[in-house]
Amino acid sequence: MISTPPRALVDELDALGPLGRRRAATSAARMFAADVSTATPVIDPVPLVLDADSWSVLSTGLIQRVRLLDALYGDLYGPRTVLGTDVAPAAQLLQDPAYLRSAVGIPARGNHHLFALTSTVTRTAEGSWVVLEDSVDVPGGAGTTLELRRVLSRCAPTLYRSTPLRRLHPFFDALRTSLHQRTRSDGRAGRTVVLTDESEDPMRGFDHSWLANLLGAPMVSAGDLRTGSGSVTLRLPGLDSDPGDAVDAVLRLVPSQLLDPLDLGPTPLGGVTGLVEAARCGDVEIFNPLGAGLLENPDLRSALPDLCRQMLHEDLLLRPADPEAAGARWLSLDPRGGDALVERPVRIQLLVMGTEDGYEVLPGGIATTSDDGPPALKDVWVTVAETSPVADPAPPAENVAEPRTAARTRGMLSAYPAMTRSIGSDLFWFGRYLERVDSTARLLRTVLDTVNDLDAEHSPAARTAQAVLLEAVTEATTTYPGFLDVELQDREEVRTELESLLTDLARPGSLAQSYTALAHTTRTLRDLISDDVWPVIARMRQEVRALGGPDRPPLEQGLTDIVDGCLTLSGAVADSMPRNLGWDLTEVGRKIERAMSLLALLRATLGRRRVRAAEVRVAGAVALITESGASYRRSYHAAVQPELLLELLLNDPTLPRSIAFQLERLGMALDRLPEVTPSPELRAPLIALRSRIGSWEARELLRPVADADDSASAPTALLEEVDAAIDLLRELATALENRFFRPSESTSRWGIDDV
Repeated sequence: MISTPPRALVDELDALGPLGRRRAATSAARMFAADVSTATPVIDPVPLVLDADSWSVLSTGLIQRVRLLDALYGDLYGPRTVLGTDVAPAAQLLQDPAYLRSAVGIPARGNHHLFALTSTVTRTAEGSWVVLEDSVDVPGGAGTTLELRRVLSRCAPTLYRSTPLRRLHPFFDALRTSLHQRTRSDGRAGRTVVLTDESEDPMRGFDHSWLANLLGAPMVSAGDLRTGSGSVTLRLPGLDSDPGDAVDAVLRLVPSQLLDPLDLGPTPLGGVTGLVEAARCGDVEIFNPLGAGLLENPDLRSALPDLCRQMLHEDLLLRPADPEAAGARWLSLDPRGGDALVERPVRIQLLVMGTEDGYEVLPGGIATTSDDGPPALKDVWVTVAETSPVADPAPPAENVAEPRTAARTRGMLSAYPAMTRSIGSDLFWFGRYLERVDSTARLLRTVLDTVNDLDAEHSPAARTAQAVLLEAVTEATTTYPGFLDVELQDREEVRTELESLLTDLARPGSLAQSYTALAHTTRTLRDLISDDVWPVIARMRQEVRALGGPDRPPLEQGLTDIVDGCLTLSGAVADSMPRNLGWDLTEVGRKIERAMSLLALLRATLGRRRVRAAEVRVAGAVALITESGASYRRSYHAAVQPELLLELLLNDPTLPRSIAFQLERLGMALDRLPEVTPSPELRAPLIALRSRIGSWEARELLRPVADADDSASAPTALLEEVDAAIDLLRELATALENRFFRPSESTSRWGIDDV
């Protein structure tokens, strides 16, 4: 059977033409990969269209299915009467590891146990719908469905606008209202959190973060939750003695067996000790409930038709699929690259979720081709019946949230309601790694340009300047032994070392390693920062990979593209992130990292006296790296001199890359952090740092120390002073970690802290 698409859709596809369809597919795939931060998939721009009658049959069957599974869960983890019949496969169910005895008897707050179900369906050649599998323990698909719809609407806008289809967001509006009503407790709005596994793959992580974003619930990891006296609370940034925010519901997107090491045994995830007991006490509800994976048992799936008649007194509308039966085929792009449209079999993933009135099916989904060709993703469209046009649904009645009790006794503002320790740590490190990628790319770009210029000279001063700049790369990035162990006159050795600094993922301090850490922290923050960030991250990933590829651009051009990406990323974050605790933690991370990288650069380039001609060339390179050349010229109207440049970079509070600017903004951000009283461990390093740097005089710093005996590279006082200042910044960073993100070993969670 071939499923016939609407005539209007065929006309629009014909109007696009083969080239237009291919371009739409390519654009959609690139946009999808950019947003999801994963490998570029194959996306078919020809949607799978379901008319209103087909959707009515399918959605009715799915709702019946989730009602049946909900009744089965209530019985299997309650009275277990079904196990005494001849219908249920009792032996297979009791032996299934997904059957968690610890979950027996846990109450449900609402009218049903299951909150969500993902079913994979297909249409047979005879035209009936059948179910291939169900995902009950960890249902998904909401985020990927929305992303497919978004990219297709942008890459084929005429096709999208010409089809009267049901929109997706009203479904989530109703779902939010339902979730709010279900979790209300003691006359107050309930708090729901979305529990995820930090180690999950990018596609699942994207899907889960989108769902959290749509529900307005914070994403948390197991370490962000703690239990006590039957309750569950969020671990907020701050002292362990803080009681934290009470959690009323946990939407778990990790398997049941990984949740509680106390009742369910040790797990790789660590879990939340005492979570099962808290659920049993009724102080927290878990969606989907613990042990729901039992409903995925293949023997149980085969018995569903008989169980439906026994428990619901109805015939099962969507029967299990016959693996030998042929399936219907849908209009698609030719996977071999031909010009004509072809028909391909597909599997359709659909999501059912609980609302106030029962269950509702998301009017859309993810279709995946299932033939011998490369699998392609297709958006699922549900059309509106022509005889009964659907008006925009009325917005749900707003629930006026109760005002928070007058700020906590410790003074935390209500603007910080959903910040957990792990997310706070990720924001802090996001700021640090963004600065680290930027400073490394700027340093390498300028050194490459300058070294290339100096290659044309044959003076001793030029060779000295070359050596200073190349060795400064190693010292500033801490990628020892680096250029300290390279014959600097050997151009091939120098080029090999530079390429390693750009592309070696296993080398701490390399550009590739720093970018990977930046991308990793960004993926954990999908529900906090703008969607505009993901295309930038994807372009930067391609640029970093291109530096080590066979068709790589000139290194200088590739590094310029990465610097441009950092600037774009900074702007996207600055224009979209709310000015709350998350912003302050990001700012603190950025200012600490920028101050440390600038001090390390000054130490490596100006920490020893050289011949004057070499010093001038090195100082010119430092001005380029720090984007301070224009400010220097306006301030001094003279050629770049080390003493004047150092004075500018240390003391000018208007220069965004000066030390004075970093310390001023760092102090302002620290003052906004939530505390009962100012913390000495946070204030003392900053006060000492300001005092030390405030006493510096550029000319005195650049004088050789009294016992220097090598006039060619005599050490200056700058070396010791900068080391002390960097130690104070590290002390401040460690104090922040201990104060807000404990345990302190998370300091080096994504990489190293020695720059």
